[in-house]
Amino acid sequence: MLVKLKDYERIYQIIASIVKSEGVDPAHACTFFSVFGSHLLTSHYKIEAIPRCGLAAFYVGGQHEVLCFGNLTERGVSAQGENFHCWIEAGDWLIDFMAPEFPKLFKTEFNITPKMFQKRKTDMVSDVNNMAKEGDFFFAQHPELAVQRLSQFWEKPVYGDLAEICTAWFKKYPKSISPNCITSNGKGSYTDVKLSGVSVKSRW
Repeated sequence: MLVKLKDYERIYQIIASIVKSEGVDPAHACTFFSVFGSHLLTSHYKIEAIPRCGLAAFYVGGQHEVLCFGNLTERGVSAQGENFHCWIEAGDWLIDFMAPEFPKLFKTEFNITPKMFQKRKTDMVSDVNNMAKEGDFFFAQHPELAVQRLSQFWEKPVYGDLAEICTAWFKKYPKSISPNCITSNGKGSYTDVKLSGVSVKSRW
């Protein structure tokens, strides 16, 4: 495992806290989680961590309960428009720091618990239609979409500052981390951001 469960939880909670302080719902912030998370992994783990965008599907359990980020077309499922997802590719690993927010997206009587998503590339099913059990997943990169979305993201210089704040806030367990941090808008206004987010007790 590249990132231990406790450290994964810390990374998720730090990014979720910063995102919420900016008025963004963490359950709809996959770009933030992938960009900030990849920056943090590169800094603290000294590995090449790359944000990816495209089609993503996760078998979360129950009776064929699948969470899919994409559009159903005549040619199958694909990532188009606003229906896409972002994740991180780090060597042999695929990581999604937004995964603990999945329960908020799954509007059904079937309840799922917040879990860590960190899988080897070789764990992925060969086709989106081949998912059969809890933990199965499928990613399909869309390079053009990644260039478009990430370039739009970096048009706001403040996001670079926020990525640095997330990275500075994080420390690997068992070192303690501060329960809050102070952010600035660069115009003399400061925000006290408290560490928040759900607990992550298990993994997909």
